[in-house]
Amino acid sequence: MSSVEQTPTVRIRWTADLADGVQDLAWSPDGRWLAAAAVSGPLMVIDGATGEIAREWSGHDGGTLGLTWSREGRWLASGGQDGHARIWDPDSGEERVKLAGGSGWVGGVSFSPCADLLITAAGKELRAWSLDGRLLHDTKPHASTITDLAWHPRQPLLASSAYGKIHLWDWQSPDTPVEQTLPHPSSLLGVRWSPNGRYLACGCQDNKLRGWTWPEAQDFQMSGYLTKVRVLAWDSASRWLAAGDREIVTLWDFAKGPPMGKAPLDLEGALDVVRDLAFHPDRPWLAAGDQSGGLVVWTLRGREPRVVWHGALRGGFQRLAWHPKDHLLAVGGEDGAIAAFEFKR
Repeated sequence: MSSVEQTPTVRIRWTADLADGVQDLAWSPDGRWLAAAAVSGPLMVIDGATGEIAREWSGHDGGTLGLTWSREGRWLASGGQDGHARIWDPDSGEERVKLAGGSGWVGGVSFSPCADLLITAAGKELRAWSLDGRLLHDTKPHASTITDLAWHPRQPLLASSAYGKIHLWDWQSPDTPVEQTLPHPSSLLGVRWSPNGRYLACGCQDNKLRGWTWPEAQDFQMSGYLTKVRVLAWDSASRWLAAGDREIVTLWDFAKGPPMGKAPLDLEGALDVVRDLAFHPDRPWLAAGDQSGGLVVWTLRGREPRVVWHGALRGGFQRLAWHPKDHLLAVGGEDGAIAAFEFKR
């Protein structure tokens, strides 16, 4: 007998406000804290249960570009337009270290899930740091600006994307990483590992979705998009890969391997241009936010995906993030509004 999933009830658990548009949102691994960064620079750490503001920092001059939590949630790192990355201590409220990225801005920061290691991406340069601020390694420059970073879920393997190549860095030895490259004829805008580590998918400048199986490094591609593919998300079972194309979200089924030559499912839910996508970590729910402030959540259980909730922010939408252990969806708008929507079955 097949089970029928009930439509969840939704309420706003709490709200908060940043000084400016929300540039990034990141839950700590245990879900205790939600970190938020403003386009103009300020940072905020919010109590995930109550919405109370626990910490506030001025952040980066010129703007903060990204946030990342260490693997145990002890440290929060940020990168910004001032050419630096910073490691913050949410418990004490102190700035632990300030790191020179090597270029005019630090567009990417990412803690290793396997070791006490922080990677920064600044322009074409990738650097590895210990958590006390020691520079462990400075890689040779990429051919163009680094556009994204993604760690393999089970190995100390980092993918960095740029024009013409994916660089794969094995950081098992932090001071001497082993590099492998996967050539590509276009500019790669975003990179995502599937949660099982079997596939590496990339959104591309040439209106295609490309990727590789791992460890064979066999390439695949799916085409037919009207615009550059900037937004990607995998479900927790590594079956579905979602991508945003203007007002449509496409779903590719990897149940039997890369679905080349097959048509995706198109999810339409009264969306404007899609800005962010995220799957819930253990429920079959896919959330999407658009540039007008619209929010849609679909369930993928059953033969046909269906909308289980449709809401909106008071202004344009910027970022969303599911709580790692709860049924909370944190969303942030371009006017600085942050809300935690609670889903109950």
